[in-house]
Amino acid sequence: MTTKADVLIVGAGPTGLVLAIDLARRGVIPRIIDAGRADHRESRAVSIVARSLEMLDDLGLAQAAIERGVPLHTLNFYQGTTALAEMDVTAVDSPFPLDLCIPQWQTVALLRERAQELGVTVEWGTRLVGLRAGEKCVGVELTHEDGRGERCETGWLIGADGAHSTVRETAGITRQTADLKRGFILGDVAVDWPLTRDRFHVYFDKSGLVAVFPMIGGYWRILASTPDDRPPPTPGLDDFAAYVAERTPLDPRVHDLQWSSSFVARESLADRLRQGRILLAGDAAHSHSPVGGQGMNTGMQDAYNLGWKLALVVAGRAEESLLDSYQAERRPVIKAVVEATSTTTKIATGSTLVARRARRHALRLFGRLNPVQQRLSNAFGEHLVHYRDSPLVFERWHESPARAWSDVAGTGPEAGELVRDAYVENHEGPVALRHILRTPGHHLILFAADETDSATLAAWQAPAREVMDGHGEVHVITRGHLPHDPLDGVFADLRSEAHNRYGVRRPSLYLIRPDKYVGFRGDNVDLTPVNDYFRALGAACRQDEELDTP
Repeated sequence: MTTKADVLIVGAGPTGLVLAIDLARRGVIPRIIDAGRADHRESRAVSIVARSLEMLDDLGLAQAAIERGVPLHTLNFYQGTTALAEMDVTAVDSPFPLDLCIPQWQTVALLRERAQELGVTVEWGTRLVGLRAGEKCVGVELTHEDGRGERCETGWLIGADGAHSTVRETAGITRQTADLKRGFILGDVAVDWPLTRDRFHVYFDKSGLVAVFPMIGGYWRILASTPDDRPPPTPGLDDFAAYVAERTPLDPRVHDLQWSSSFVARESLADRLRQGRILLAGDAAHSHSPVGGQGMNTGMQDAYNLGWKLALVVAGRAEESLLDSYQAERRPVIKAVVEATSTTTKIATGSTLVARRARRHALRLFGRLNPVQQRLSNAFGEHLVHYRDSPLVFERWHESPARAWSDVAGTGPEAGELVRDAYVENHEGPVALRHILRTPGHHLILFAADETDSATLAAWQAPAREVMDGHGEVHVITRGHLPHDPLDGVFADLRSEAHNRYGVRRPSLYLIRPDKYVGFRGDNVDLTPVNDYFRALGAACRQDEELDTP
């Protein structure tokens, strides 16, 4: 007998689980398999950046993650005992201005709990061993832990099965690869160091680098580069102690090794993220050096971009070609991440005298320039990622004269940029805009500026709800006090915080995509472009002919 599935996700790591959760909360319950064991505690990834914390907040998991991890606020660089620079990661424009140090297995545990709540069960010990791609489905062959074979037909097959992806290899999707020839060891140890536990500490030496990160339970994660690309397969306490003693002023008497691993930094980028009904995400699509901590975060953001689109296609509300936008939007981002981490790794591990002097000079310069720090913090937190060139986004926005209450410097997020958080009020009190936007689906925000008349606000709200029917919710934000006659979905922005953060100077609207990027913005309350957006979205944005700005 052949089993059926609308969506089959191969790989139950952070990427696969985020996708499963995002699909499930939109009414599509996927099947998800993993060749590993349920009790496996993979712990290479240790950092959740600001943008991913916002995504977890959207899934209702950010606070639980912060409670299980160690919030970090700065990144300290040293040359021996000399402090070179301190980078403030809290400069990111985010409601979560921090970097969270948390073992990957803890992140996975949180995601698994949420997936189970939504009706998704991971099938452990289940391996994909073959596939046959067709026009209407993908036929796959599975092998279970007990040796039982199974044939399954799935409408969509998602490869989230890591750098050595069976889905990618079996589908014949090629990739570009490069060997950085940099070896690393990493592990979690106990040691009594007089270091502040709210920051990363990175030590440079002519023989390599050692980075230490505070972990839960009082442990420290050590990441050390090796002199060549042949690190020991299973690093022991002596390996970590030797590098700490050689490259840092820290006490090398480490003990109680909890976990260790080694690897050689290699980078790869799949030539395509979609091949018919097969899609790749996470390490299956891209892998790179761990320097910068972007790998797991980039993979989860892949899933967050793909989830709402795939749900629309599975539900028959959009053409299959909508999924082409997944590659169009994410591959340039992924390519930039791979290139940036490659460059950073080479700079961080450079051992020549010229490389060491250049690194020291650059770090001291970065440490003194606040604008540079702010940009680096936003880049580190993945807040500079945008889809401005995507055919799925457009705007009709013209600079209008500043109003007395407006922040002249505020231009607001452009179409394709990340939304901004702000606090507004309803009759129950203050509420964060990000929580108003948490419900799955699109969100249309009508900024009313100084308009407070109940009849006028209702007259704007009613047709907007008709346009958004079946797509999402409508929210009206006025600068004035709330009407005495309560109107559902109306909020007050008495300090103009939201209006300023969105660059609003007169009645305007923003259409927010389910992944919290701006799909459309217009500096009036004309709903015609919003209709055009959904019509084009349903038709998968044929060439973007319907999204041209007049």
